[in-house]
Amino acid sequence: MNWLSPRGTAAALAVGAAVTVGGGWRGLALLLAFFLSSTLLTPGGGRRSAVQVAANGSVAAAAALLARANPAWAAAFAGALAAAAADTWSTEIGGRSRSAPRLITTGARVPAGTSGGVTWRGSVGGAAGAMFIGALAALLGIVAWRAAPAVAVGGIAGGLGDSLLGATLQARYRCPACGAVLETRRHGCDAAAGLVAGRAWMTNDTVNLTATLIGATVAALPGFLALLPLPS
Repeated sequence: MNWLSPRGTAAALAVGAAVTVGGGWRGLALLLAFFLSSTLLTPGGGRRSAVQVAANGSVAAAAALLARANPAWAAAFAGALAAAAADTWSTEIGGRSRSAPRLITTGARVPAGTSGGVTWRGSVGGAAGAMFIGALAALLGIVAWRAAPAVAVGGIAGGLGDSLLGATLQARYRCPACGAVLETRRHGCDAAAGLVAGRAWMTNDTVNLTATLIGATVAALPGFLALLPLPS
């Protein structure tokens, strides 16, 4: 199965090693559950590059390593994966919707595949992905059951952040040869496209990285707040 490019495989092994060092077999099992479920939802399995693997897994890997020193980071690890799952599940399940997506910021109908476009089916799918990771994290003993809702909420928040960034700041280009609107400067026409919206530095991978950071932060926040001393 051609799920990863050669460099993507190396990046995945690095992420997996970090997660195993930080979270043991339980952390690795949660990472594999995210990867396998997301890959099986992608037609053909997809072929992820090193940058894509890092964008979806680097925050989780860092949180897993930090969890060795402070268990409160375990929720951040699970929240990052929940956000990545919410994004992937919503994209793949929403792509099967018969109705055109609507831009999350305006509600206007947009072509399928447009960054920031959402459907009810995709939104439900994204929430299901976040809850799947939250429940599995608790089942594996990575977080307590009372923390599972925070992990799921973190995942949903990350997915929402992904859509909002996609609709507002993510770079979009127009091909001068065919007029197609793209997320990268080049495609099949091999002509350099011009930036028409968003910021050049806010690529799809940057959006995914930010979404996992949101998921980690929201999931871990209740645990870290509980560690703070109460004001006298």
